Amino acid sequence: MTEVELKARVQDKGALKKRLDKIAAYRGFCTRDDTYYSRAEDIHRKIRIRKECKKDKDGEKTAYILTYKRKELKTLQDGSTSEVNDEKETVIQDPVPLELFLQDTGFSVSLKKHKEVMDWTLPLENLSATFELCTVPPLGDFLEIEILVPTNSEEKIEQAQKKLQELLLLAGLNKSDIENRYYSELLAMQR
Repeated sequence: MTEVELKARVQDKGALKKRLDKIAAYRGFCTRDDTYYSRAEDIHRKIRIRKECKKDKDGEKTAYILTYKRKELKTLQDGSTSEVNDEKETVIQDPVPLELFLQDTGFSVSLKKHKEVMDWTLPLENLSATFELCTVPPLGDFLEIEILVPTNSEEKIEQAQKKLQELLLLAGLNKSDIENRYYSELLAMQR
């Protein structure tokens, strides 16, 4: 799977929430506490351990997710950009053994990030889109729109990128709201 995503700054969280409730199906709320590990000699290659606490109609669940991403920003001919990620994830039962292994083999914590996320889905032709209204302290509120493409075909990825632009407008935001920097860059600027 290839994850095609864009992130936009949100000025009016309440208005956006109302808009998303009209166009997509609400799935629930979760918090995500991410810890990124890297080596000093290669700080751009990271592995993430996420603690995700979900609250939905079925109750509350906590999961630990190990993720490795190959990230790339792709630009369309109109100048708009989106993230195209080759993302590998697996659920782990207990993060402590892995955390100890990473520390013992030269990895250290390079970033911690907290997100509070409200989640909606919208079926598309043969795919679906996920809308996540995120609060990321101290950065503020963002809308992340994601489409998972079952192939790494350039044509399919470009189609998904264009669809993201349409969905951004459908959500009531503009291309000027798009934030192309990664959260890690934005958080580093806060230090």
